[in-house]
Amino acid sequence: MPLVRAYLALGSNLGDRLAQMQAALERLTQQPALKVVQVSPVYENRAVGMGEVDDFLNAIAAVDTSLGPLDLLDRCLTVESELGRVRSGQWAPRTIDLDVIAYGEASIDHERLQLPHPRIEERDFVLHPLHALAPELRIRGQRVADLASILSMDELTLRSCELRLPSVD
Repeated sequence: MPLVRAYLALGSNLGDRLAQMQAALERLTQQPALKVVQVSPVYENRAVGMGEVDDFLNAIAAVDTSLGPLDLLDRCLTVESELGRVRSGQWAPRTIDLDVIAYGEASIDHERLQLPHPRIEERDFVLHPLHALAPELRIRGQRVADLASILSMDELTLRSCELRLPSVD
């Protein structure tokens, strides 16, 4: 299967958030059919709808993969589980959250995976980091740069910390 450029959203609001996100990148790269090629700046935003919990750190990773979209989703779910994510509800705090948000420019409507991510246009914490990596990527016919320009960054803080590309042995 040829390589496809896919984009993964990373988020964490429990424990050492940056370390959790870095560990996720390292574990993703342990899959021979997947290589993390770029990582966006890290943003911080409030955890909306979750009550009194820590804020989220968010970033986007660009990956080149020969995995199909559902296999990529399964890899993300495995990494979440390996890093201690417990699924206790939609609005629950999480050690790590990995979402496949785009798989090339493919449109996928499967019971387990909808791509591009169905709410990407309303998520500043996804669009702004994605804009740093792929401003020309088209989401439902619109450039990421145009979608990001519509969303305010009032709720986002660009952090001075950064994620490193995983080393490949």
